[in-house]
Amino acid sequence: MKFGNVVIRRKVPCTMRDGITLYSDIYLPDETGEYPVLLMRQPYGRSIASTVTHAHPVWYASKGYIVVIQDVRGRGESEGEFNPFVQEAEDGFDTIEWAAGLSGSTGNVGMYGFSYQGLTQWAAASLHPPALKAIAPSMCPADMYHGLFYPHGSFALGNHLPWAFQLARDTAQRAGDFETAEQCSRLMRSPDEMLWKVPLNERHPILEQYFPSFYDWIDHQAYDEYWEQMNWINDIVKEPVPALHIGGWYDGFLMGTLQSFEALQATATPDCFHRLIVGPWAHIPWGRRAGGIDHGEQADGGHHLEQLRWFDYWLKGKEDMELSGELPIRYFDQLSHEWHTAEQMPSQFEDGASPSEWFYLSGSQTPANGAAGGGRLEKHKEDVEEAVPDVFVYDSRLPMRLDSYLPSDRAAIQERQEILVYTGGPLAEDIPIFGSPELSVQYQILGGPTDLVAILTTVSEKGTARLLSVGRTEICSEGEDASNEWRTAQIRLRPLAATLPAGSYVRLELTGSAFPLFARHPNGVRDEMNCTGTGGLKIATTAVRSTEQDISCLRLPVKR
Repeated sequence: MKFGNVVIRRKVPCTMRDGITLYSDIYLPDETGEYPVLLMRQPYGRSIASTVTHAHPVWYASKGYIVVIQDVRGRGESEGEFNPFVQEAEDGFDTIEWAAGLSGSTGNVGMYGFSYQGLTQWAAASLHPPALKAIAPSMCPADMYHGLFYPHGSFALGNHLPWAFQLARDTAQRAGDFETAEQCSRLMRSPDEMLWKVPLNERHPILEQYFPSFYDWIDHQAYDEYWEQMNWINDIVKEPVPALHIGGWYDGFLMGTLQSFEALQATATPDCFHRLIVGPWAHIPWGRRAGGIDHGEQADGGHHLEQLRWFDYWLKGKEDMELSGELPIRYFDQLSHEWHTAEQMPSQFEDGASPSEWFYLSGSQTPANGAAGGGRLEKHKEDVEEAVPDVFVYDSRLPMRLDSYLPSDRAAIQERQEILVYTGGPLAEDIPIFGSPELSVQYQILGGPTDLVAILTTVSEKGTARLLSVGRTEICSEGEDASNEWRTAQIRLRPLAATLPAGSYVRLELTGSAFPLFARHPNGVRDEMNCTGTGGLKIATTAVRSTEQDISCLRLPVKR
């Protein structure tokens, strides 16, 4: 059949090595000839084809590609049982080799797509199929534990509980259980009640029946052999494939995207190089508005054409393009609304090797609790005031909220007394931040182990406090008599790119939670966060100090 001036072949079978048949839709140019193949493997119904972020397959086919959109095993109309991530490497390998042999194919295959459709690319690339010449994974990691489920060492509950019900919905619908599928849809839209339930590993009947993998993610709280089989980085770098990585500053999987890019970039050669684009986007959509902020006309970055250019270079041999000579990183400044290029992502600070701006936490004559308190960020150590340590109380029954990485205004929540707030003076000049802020904090705790969460905001002259970055670590005292000892917590916050304007203020929050973005720490336990019930939700008290001898400080990476 023809649609949109291209030819479509529906429900084309492809048999895997174990006899299971997977089905694809194939879009072909309406002209006789040989074309490279673009493959997308996804679990949501192949008609969707990542069109929530990507151009429709008709567009790619009209540009001279055979486009194959496949339902992965156990999804859509494909046979077999869906086991997320685990089956995608071998199935991906088999599908790539099949696609390379399609009538009209040149034998060169590329893969594209975002989120799960990106994960299928990493899985397939780990087995090095000969026909796979280039990939374009967007908003996804190659390491499931660190890049997807536990990016800050705590389960990313707010992202993955609604997603689990989405996957359960599709399984229930596939089984003909439409009533349960409708329940899943309601829980996806309004998950708040479920997010508050503890323990996290208490089995919900719908998930237990239709998506038990959710509880594997919960039960394997630490990185172990379960997660090792879903970390494809080490296998990929042994024989890398050119990869165009696309990420979003507000996407929950940003850290995984950057981790994968940095690992491959270390292997780059003139014959196999990689690129990274980071825009002002959440997971969905990739437009100019995110978190109520209009990022301007250039916000989309021409990502459709950039992906086409990538595949033209690697699959069609258009090496006359200037792609190989360009800087590998292209990123959007979240505040100046301009695109920039870079040679590499800034690494962790090493003894002042990277340019940076320092801010030193200082107490005062009044506590630092809430934005109206006395917490300050000083530019010079000698301005840090010797003061009573600042103290906040974290009640795990009522965690402080942070719903997403979007650039929300936190001015209202910063009034809360359960948050220590440190604010700097007006900046004398613009400061271009690029990379991961790092925080060093002197602390004591009662009722730990607990979490220490750091949230960075920029405060405008009008008083809005826009979220920039967040980080988290677990803190504890060693032994019953150690609570009176001052210890040092180190937190590396999420990367960002934002030129802080002159006249604005840097503000740092310290508290015990960022819920439901991170699963809340119940306090008083270690390695049992995901299995603690209501009776285990306790109160922890954290003291913070900054003195001339034991300074607490914030270090911001600056692009010069």
